Amino acid sequence: MTNERIPAQHQLIAVAVIVLVTLGVYYGSLSGGFVYDDNRQIAQNPLIQERSLYGTAVVSDVWAFKSSGEVTASNYWRPTFTLWSIANNELFGIEPFGWRTSNLAIHIAAAVAAFYLLLLLGIPLMPAAVFATVFAAHPAQVESVAWISGAPSTLAGLFLLISLIFAIRSARESKGKYYLAIAVGTFLLAVGARESVVVCLPLFWLIYATNGLTDFSELKTRTKAAIYPLGLFTSAAVAFLIIRSVILGGVALPVENAPSLAEAILTAPTIFLFYLKQIFYPSILGPNYGIRAIGEIGTMSFAVPAALSAAILSFAIFFARSSPRALFGLGLFILPLLPAFYIPAFRSEELVHDRYLYFSVLGLCIMFAAMIYDRFAASMQGINFKAAFTIACFVAFLLAFRSLVYSEVWRSDEALWRHAVAVDANSATNWLQLGAALEANGKDALSEFERAVAIRPEPLALNGRARARIARNDPQNAIADAERVIATANANINAYTLFQAYEALSLALQNAGRLPEAEQRLMEARERLPIYRAALTEKIAVVLYQQNRKAEALRELESAREAAAAEMIPGSKLVFLRLGMLYAELGRRDEARRDVQRFLQATNKDRSPIMRGYRAEAEKLLKSLN
Repeated sequence: MTNERIPAQHQLIAVAVIVLVTLGVYYGSLSGGFVYDDNRQIAQNPLIQERSLYGTAVVSDVWAFKSSGEVTASNYWRPTFTLWSIANNELFGIEPFGWRTSNLAIHIAAAVAAFYLLLLLGIPLMPAAVFATVFAAHPAQVESVAWISGAPSTLAGLFLLISLIFAIRSARESKGKYYLAIAVGTFLLAVGARESVVVCLPLFWLIYATNGLTDFSELKTRTKAAIYPLGLFTSAAVAFLIIRSVILGGVALPVENAPSLAEAILTAPTIFLFYLKQIFYPSILGPNYGIRAIGEIGTMSFAVPAALSAAILSFAIFFARSSPRALFGLGLFILPLLPAFYIPAFRSEELVHDRYLYFSVLGLCIMFAAMIYDRFAASMQGINFKAAFTIACFVAFLLAFRSLVYSEVWRSDEALWRHAVAVDANSATNWLQLGAALEANGKDALSEFERAVAIRPEPLALNGRARARIARNDPQNAIADAERVIATANANINAYTLFQAYEALSLALQNAGRLPEAEQRLMEARERLPIYRAALTEKIAVVLYQQNRKAEALRELESAREAAAAEMIPGSKLVFLRLGMLYAELGRRDEARRDVQRFLQATNKDRSPIMRGYRAEAEKLLKSLN
């Protein structure tokens, strides 16, 4: 069943309504700043800011900038997202408004694609518009839309929906081979935005195997028709995964504090019920939630959630048997959620996120729309239909209003994490992120880091508390915190976290007047973390200078020139500033001017408070040299 006879002007009016509602819901979030991962992944990421590094960016994981790019820093190779980031940088630089607008535009396009997908599946115009609006304005989508780094979901959503639309058209129309090529290409773009999209392959089988069917009576005889197109989609997915494993150097890196596989199995029913609740009753929304891994079988912790989940799934499958399009909706609900149940891939306090529901919201909309029109269309005439439509519009309005309120939370780091600790006050992650947000705003954050350490003394929380103690002129306790982190074996800690611990330790030792010890520990750090050679050398040179060993400091800095150019973390570029300062002090004005200018050029897009201070110092020095 299709809606080809619907007048084009009616479709355009429906699209205009979807666009206006979505704009209204998210418009207030556009004036926000960079939030959470945005600050590093966008504002301080030279891979997407320097044109000479664009090629490296596309063939690196999205966090490769945390080193010189030679070490895999995450499990995420997302070339579509990287290319989108590069395009945004070319268009908007590091102005958050442009990035936020771009992400919203992608989501609006996805909502319009959802509307046309519903029409292709035979849903009438007005219900299709309402369900597409629910998809666009649902509170579960706020994390993906109002947060710039949530763009992998919106990008994957847009390209997967386009792929599904063209797959349906290729199965139905004479120009099928051209539409099929577009479908495979956009599917690859979707996988390139979020690799978990590969689990949606069964949806394409369903499209080609059930083309023209209104029930499943002839499914076995039609399965052969799906072999060729499904083979193309599968081959594209396999090729992507092979390239991904080569670029990342393996299938996946281990995750710190991750649950076990047994815990994943025991926790799966609770996670399933949580996601259902977020779709049907999104009363509590936040970046993290208080769901933790379940370690043993219990009546209320496992048995009851498992029985309830099984009953709900059985009910959904029973009704989805009403038609291929209902089963398609159920597939779009369940398949994209499957990777979210493998919680060994997540940190222990971050087992669930709203962004994993991006496709699933639409999947349920399609399933319910199909169920209504497959089973109850005959009884939904006149007043019954009008009443149902009115109720649906009212529900869409309530969801849109909830999203409007929640999107405001994603305007700033401090607002986000103050909200997060209100949602889950037992999360060390939430408290340490709030501490980091306060610290970035020049506020005292010791109590927040104290709360984080009290819940779980993980390295990030200890590093934060060490910095807060340094700010309070308490070097001895800061040293103790940093030493606890440094005692962690390299295999059990993120390299950048370890670097931050040595950085805090060095500063605390300097404040305590223990300069030779600070020098020794930084030398140790350089041996242990060669990927941060330049950044650590700069700190060694500062300690040497404080001991009036200026010649040694200069030799150290000059030896790190090449590494400073290659390393991508902001601290490595300080090598050039320190060289400029030393050369100026030695009367070597031309060399000083050269290196200060190089520092300013290398950091011209870094607007972090710390780097702004260094840049002001560099500009003052350069002025004195001219």
